[in-house]
Amino acid sequence: MPGVQDRVVIVTGAGGGLGREYALTLAKEGACVVVNDLGGARDGTGAGHNMADHVVAEIKEAGGRAVANYDSVAETAGAENIVKTALDEFGKVDGVVSNAGILRDGTFHKMTFDNFDSVIQVHLYGGYNVIRAAWPHFREQSYGRIVVATSTSGLFGNFGQANYSAAKLGLVGLINTLAQEGA
Repeated sequence: MPGVQDRVVIVTGAGGGLGREYALTLAKEGACVVVNDLGGARDGTGAGHNMADHVVAEIKEAGGRAVANYDSVAETAGAENIVKTALDEFGKVDGVVSNAGILRDGTFHKMTFDNFDSVIQVHLYGGYNVIRAAWPHFREQSYGRIVVATSTSGLFGNFGQANYSAAKLGLVGLINTLAQEGA
């Protein structure tokens, strides 16, 4: 992964799964990583520091540089604080890997508004919020990289995941537009 040496990258949802792998790989390649994870369950309930702290410890034990952040991407203030963590700890932000997500599956006719909205808030608005908070820094330094975790569910749908599918396709539209507008 050339080009990440000494870059500062925020990885949301980095406490486990793909987010953890993204964070570990970036750190192994020399990036300074903000490991963001709310520390909740897959359905978005609960919170805690253990998940993010564990990944930061793994990175540091391997000789990498990382800091934990526990803010919610679904909240504008949380997203701003994630970027502030990068600036305070490493002095800049060069990239965002938008990976945070929750699942609240159910067939459409049984899906509550809260379950639909919660998934949209974390996946779509979460991506928007963190990218939006980092965007001015990307523009100021004429450099920024964004990776957004999407899914074939967004392109083709998936039974019982109307909320997830809608959020993921929304992210595709967002990142395609940002690629045109540039930082």
